[in-house]
Amino acid sequence: MLIAIIIICALLLLFAGALFYSYHRVFYAPTKDMTETGAPLPISNGDHRDDVAAMTRKMVARECEFVYTRSYDRLRLRGRYYHIRDGAPVCICFHGYKGAGVRDFSVMGDLLMNDGYNVLLIDHRAHLGSSGHTITYGIRERRDVLSWVSYVIERFGGDCPIYLFGISMGAATVLMSSDLDLPDNVRAICADCPFSSPKDIICFVTDAMGMPSKLMWPYIRLSALVYGHLNIRRDITAANAARHSKKPMLIVHGEADRFVPMQMSEEIYLANPDCVERHTFPGAGHGLSYYADPDRYKAVVRDFMKRHP
Repeated sequence: MLIAIIIICALLLLFAGALFYSYHRVFYAPTKDMTETGAPLPISNGDHRDDVAAMTRKMVARECEFVYTRSYDRLRLRGRYYHIRDGAPVCICFHGYKGAGVRDFSVMGDLLMNDGYNVLLIDHRAHLGSSGHTITYGIRERRDVLSWVSYVIERFGGDCPIYLFGISMGAATVLMSSDLDLPDNVRAICADCPFSSPKDIICFVTDAMGMPSKLMWPYIRLSALVYGHLNIRRDITAANAARHSKKPMLIVHGEADRFVPMQMSEEIYLANPDCVERHTFPGAGHGLSYYADPDRYKAVVRDFMKRHP
């Protein structure tokens, strides 16, 4: 009997340890270990790695104001605010998984500021200067979008035009917020390489790592629930939010994206083609559509924003 109890206890400890490893690998972010430019760049940046690094240094060198707000669950959220001119629209920009605004928006942020927009680069919860340790793939972050929108309205007034920008996980986040109670002065949403749902992207990456997602998914989902108190609901997805949204949405996606398959943004577009427009860029890797065709990328974004003043 004693041996049986010992074996059962050992198996339970092994299960709990493996469960924690799963949570730590997929959802946990030790903010104290991050640099101001996020985790290392993915391999898909390839020949553009030096270009991205140069633009990131340029963004870091820009004068900014560190600003703060509170999330719905009382986390302290940090952002970098770049003031270009009084009365200008504000673009709130949401970076990718274990990324950083100064890197992920080193190009788009520079373009927006040069065009006269005020820019707010946020740190997601569990990233850099913001509190928390659990990354939720847009599930809780979508409600942080409301916190940042409220911050801008409180500071600049309810008539201030607001645009939401996101890349990768940030792109999914802003799209997932599109069916929430966004005020009318949120004019439009721009998303670069968004994934369709938290489950879809986690399972895709799991398969890419050589592990069968059909077997691993229940285990991964349980680890999020036990250690992150996160319920990954099937209905909270970018595709489902877009389906119920009336906000104008722009999606751009690189056709050579190996991290977020292009089919995911197509699913979002097909959910509501009346409100979503989508442009793909041949040869572009993850988050690199600008570098594949800078003139077209700038023209697409500027045209979209001009049509939704």
